[in-house]
Amino acid sequence: MEEAGFFGIGHLDLSVSDVEASAAWYEQVLGLRRLRRVDFPQRAMIVLRHDSSGLVVGLNQHQGFPGEPFDERHAGLDHVGFAVGRRQDLDVWQGRLAALGVEHSPVADTEVGSALVFRDPDHIQLELWWSKSAGDAPTALPPDRGIIERSSPLPVDETVRRLADAVTAAGATVFGTIDHAAGARSVGLDMPETQVLIVGNPAAGTPPMLAAPDLALELPTRLLVRQASPGALGSTVVFSDSTTLARRYGLSSEQVAGLATIAGLVDRALGETTSE
Repeated sequence: MEEAGFFGIGHLDLSVSDVEASAAWYEQVLGLRRLRRVDFPQRAMIVLRHDSSGLVVGLNQHQGFPGEPFDERHAGLDHVGFAVGRRQDLDVWQGRLAALGVEHSPVADTEVGSALVFRDPDHIQLELWWSKSAGDAPTALPPDRGIIERSSPLPVDETVRRLADAVTAAGATVFGTIDHAAGARSVGLDMPETQVLIVGNPAAGTPPMLAAPDLALELPTRLLVRQASPGALGSTVVFSDSTTLARRYGLSSEQVAGLATIAGLVDRALGETTSE
């Protein structure tokens, strides 16, 4: 007899007191996408989907709902935990929840992982969880890759827009944007949201290229903005470290001083996202 099994959660259904209000909350806070509303004789259901993970969530408002908030001390559901890929994703989520005014716990680190806890409008406990057993991908990479990483609580599109505005305001030029995820979708493949913003300033880039012509391979500067991890709403900004470029092409720190300003520009743009 063939052994029975399963490979994951097909969907998650929750009972709520106000299905429209809850659907709006799950869209705004967790980034779920509304698919449809179905009105049954005894309940109304709104179905949402988390596109990155494929999780389908059904929110159900039943007739005769007693109006009592959720209490995990009763038999049934205790809480819902959503996995993130990296420990630092929880810090990004913490900033996002704070910006949205969603009450939440501090990130709690334990021997087996780290958790960030908050509740939905019906007091259902939700948790974002990073497991140590799953590893933290960036720590497995070589320590000196010559790149700088910054975290943004905003999704990729909005982060790219903020960076582009900051570049223009600084008097530099946005030469274009490459949307790798859109390219993948055009050939029927899935890829986390990934864009590359190409920026530069001839006044800063020309002198070092004159001194080291092969530096033109690295310029204009590329700002990689990618989804922080599957299921996360925040994003990660990655760009080349100017000191590594100087070392690679035999330039002095003075010769690449203009290129070094990109780090400050990125920090200012992302700093604005966390102060709003």
